[in-house]
Amino acid sequence: MGLKSLIQSITKKEWHWVIFLIVAMILITTAPYIYAYLNTPAGYFYNGIHALTPGDLPVYFSYINQAKEGDWILKNNFTSEFQEQGLLNLFWLKIGLLARLFNLSPALAFQIARIFLLALLFLILYVFICYFFEDKFKRKFSLIFLAFASGIGAYAIPFLGDPHTFYRIHNWPIDLWITDSNMFLAAYHSPHLIMSLICMISFFLLGLLSLEKKQYFYAFFAGLVGLYWFNFHPYYFPLAFLVLFFYSLYLFVKHPRVYPVFNFFIILILSLPFVFYHFYKLQTDEMVSLRAAQNITLLPNFPYIFLGYGFIFVMAIIAVVYLIKTRQIFGEKYIFLLSWITGSFIMLYLPFQFQRRYFLGLIIPLALLNVVVFAEIFKWLKNKYNFNILKNKILLGYLFLIFFGFSNFFNLVRDVYYFNASFQKFYLPKEYQEAVLWLKENNFEKKVVFSYEYTSGQIPALVNQPVYLSHSDHETLFYSDKKIKVDNFLAGIYGSSEEIEFLKQNNIGYLFFSDLEKKSASYQPQEKQYLNKVFKKGEIEIYEFIN
Repeated sequence: MGLKSLIQSITKKEWHWVIFLIVAMILITTAPYIYAYLNTPAGYFYNGIHALTPGDLPVYFSYINQAKEGDWILKNNFTSEFQEQGLLNLFWLKIGLLARLFNLSPALAFQIARIFLLALLFLILYVFICYFFEDKFKRKFSLIFLAFASGIGAYAIPFLGDPHTFYRIHNWPIDLWITDSNMFLAAYHSPHLIMSLICMISFFLLGLLSLEKKQYFYAFFAGLVGLYWFNFHPYYFPLAFLVLFFYSLYLFVKHPRVYPVFNFFIILILSLPFVFYHFYKLQTDEMVSLRAAQNITLLPNFPYIFLGYGFIFVMAIIAVVYLIKTRQIFGEKYIFLLSWITGSFIMLYLPFQFQRRYFLGLIIPLALLNVVVFAEIFKWLKNKYNFNILKNKILLGYLFLIFFGFSNFFNLVRDVYYFNASFQKFYLPKEYQEAVLWLKENNFEKKVVFSYEYTSGQIPALVNQPVYLSHSDHETLFYSDKKIKVDNFLAGIYGSSEEIEFLKQNNIGYLFFSDLEKKSASYQPQEKQYLNKVFKKGEIEIYEFIN
């Protein structure tokens, strides 16, 4: 079945149902953001982030800011080092151009892109599902399952510690903090994860069609998808080709012909240019290399992975046993799903720094195997006990929520709780916004802004300005050393000559003083002859370094 006939196999009634599900997903994943905005306290503004990975979204907003201002090569504004170059990121460039075209804030452009791509993802995902299943029930159930299913990590919270503590979540099950772990979290979190899933699904579907139909046409377009995908997410290059390699090898062993090998290499060659680009940047751009070296996303211990998939993982194992017993395991479509799962787990457990990124998309083959088992269970209940559970949608919904949906439900409720409590993490004073806009209008040379990490963390997200210390996980280079220097500087440990030399060496042009610095620091900028107060609004002051 080619792509055209595959799409034609989907009835109008199915498309209506898919659109209904898309609308439901958009409403559910957008409601917390709207609530956060509407619940903004007087005198504050909502910064557009949530509790899952609150440090990541400001980085994405920073990319959008840069592209909005016309920068085609994106830099890291969360560190102070001079960056002669940057990286070409086609995805964030497009979002930035959207923001520029319609004069949107980064957070709003981000949400518009997320909603649009969410709809596109589920349209493409349904076509992909239809490649594996002709049965309409399996198709629909697969899409529902992928849209909402998660593990059972939320049930373990009482035994793991305080869920209100952001920085302990790394000791939590993956369905409570790794947004790559299931489709719902990816759709809720960021448009770049959604786009990566779109590319992944399209890449594999076109690759499968090229091997099944023995047509180079599909291989060519799979390669073009890979070309774009690996520009903004080069991590997935080894996973994509490991999965295709396993499947192509199976086809070649089963029927020794040249087309699987030839199509595989067509896709590979077309996908390579941006892989080479990133490799070249790592070898020639010190800032890119240093940033990559500290971009460490190691795998949690297996119990947290198991809880993060819960019954999804258990049912996938049962499905494999069932397929072996019924001798269906060597069907080509099932071999592909097993190739995907195998490739993902190999990448997850390889001893290198990007391990947990390979959770992305893993739920798709796991879920399709789950659906195989559930179809048999529902058939067995109907034949043996004359009980058609599909007619009792309320019971089915409750069972799904209890066994497969509770962690995603918890994640939404957690965010609404934080927004309702007006946590400082999500709301900043309006004078802070005015202060950073002043920097945008006056710091034309993009001199580095200096303050405590918490204060400077949102500056690059709101305006295209670099900061000295901001992002402890990946973005701020030499973070630990810089944090000590910031603490020492603001404690007044250095003498005047040392302070001046420090500011010069790090190209620091402005000191950003909020109520946090005033309460926690001993430093008195108003007493320094080399600092000139250039902005004051409420508790926020900005001092310019007079060099």
